[in-house]
Amino acid sequence: MNRVSFIKIIVILGAVLFAFSATEAADIQETMLIHLKTGLKHNDAQICVAYNVIWAALEEQTKVNVLIDADAVNTFKIGWFGEDDIEKYKLPDSLRQRLAEEFGIPKKSVPKTYGEYLILLEKKGAKFYINGAMLVVAGISKQFGDLDKISAKFIKPITLKDMINLRKKADYYMVY
Repeated sequence: MNRVSFIKIIVILGAVLFAFSATEAADIQETMLIHLKTGLKHNDAQICVAYNVIWAALEEQTKVNVLIDADAVNTFKIGWFGEDDIEKYKLPDSLRQRLAEEFGIPKKSVPKTYGEYLILLEKKGAKFYINGAMLVVAGISKQFGDLDKISAKFIKPITLKDMINLRKKADYYMVY
């Protein structure tokens, strides 16, 4: 094999390796952890803004994990009338208009209530977790894993160790 053939082989191998590494990099999805700790009754802006950030992150192809913790667990507790505090909470019309513009969709496609919004976020790929110990401490659950009094059944109760692992694996972390 002459020197020119050897150089061509090296160049081709380099191009193949570069293409492979570029494909691998494109397959790596960044992860964001959104930590909801403020309950709706104490500061409705916190949790409402978090929903908007979750949607924006999903639109940017970011994997989103949502950790419901501390006082925020009470927001999803089923009350006397079979609903939680946020389920029927309406999105302001001006916010619905802004979200429609932001995401380039018709306003009628933007949820009218935060209950609808939560379902939309889950359908778009957000994964929801709840501090299982806090559910017991808050008196919402009698034992770890009991979601009878939590409105959204797709929310998964997790341990403290699981919570730490969610944080350690996140590329980005935001707290509300």
